[in-house]
Amino acid sequence: GSFALPSSLDLSECLAEHLPVKYVIESLVHACLDGGTTLDAALWNDVPGVCVECGQHTHTDVVSRAAAVISSFLRLQVLQEDGAFATPNTRACKPITMVCTNVERVSIGFEWLKKFPEFHYVAEEEPVFRDDERGVVKCPVQGGAFIVMPTAQPVIGEEALFWASAKEK
Repeated sequence: GSFALPSSLDLSECLAEHLPVKYVIESLVHACLDGGTTLDAALWNDVPGVCVECGQHTHTDVVSRAAAVISSFLRLQVLQEDGAFATPNTRACKPITMVCTNVERVSIGFEWLKKFPEFHYVAEEEPVFRDDERGVVKCPVQGGAFIVMPTAQPVIGEEALFWASAKEK
């Protein structure tokens, strides 16, 4: 399914929770390769922003998912009459909110130890992949974590996966 990646502004995180997504992953966009994402620019200018991942480009439902997100966003009342940002009304069924704790990069010799689906939970110290530099790499997150955006086409130096944990309430 779709998931939202808000910038770290509170309003961005609030907006993400109002979109038709299953998950909201906080802090992930600012962990991307070398910064410099569209949402980094929005954050530097104190402007709320959210990116939504709707699936692999070849997935049969990706266009309808994207259309649903766009329609939902356009229905949100996020500007007041004076042009100031407003907090939208509460959504009845909120998505699951997680926080990105860190990122793994692809190194020479990278290979998955098995195929991990999106949002697969991995126990602490469970082996996940190997590379020539570190050997077998295990889940480093205390208590375990979810694998977000596992790469299907590893490119040296780019993100292999993001680790996310359930957000403390």
